[in-house]
Amino acid sequence: MSKSKPRQLIPNRQSSPAPKARSPGSISVQLGFDPKGPAEPVDIVSSKEGWSEYTLVDGAVIRSKGVILDVKKMIGQYDADGDPIYILQLTIVNKVRVPGKLKKNG
Repeated sequence: MSKSKPRQLIPNRQSSPAPKARSPGSISVQLGFDPKGPAEPVDIVSSKEGWSEYTLVDGAVIRSKGVILDVKKMIGQYDADGDPIYILQLTIVNKVRVPGKLKKNG
């Protein structure tokens, strides 16, 4: 018999209570840059994409990774450290591997 530590469960963020609704009207969010300012496209010359892997209590394994589709550099805009601001367009790719007992027969 193996003496491994019990697995620590990661809380499901969806089970948290929903945030309270704000009163109707416009909401102002400060981004730290002007998203409507001029931007220039930047080509991606290489990439290294890695998967994040999550094992669920029922034995299913979910693999997920973000894939950048487009990059734009904001012209004349910088963060607090002096680094240029980049705008990313990305998508999330998911794969699920489940044990046979969870699959529907037929």
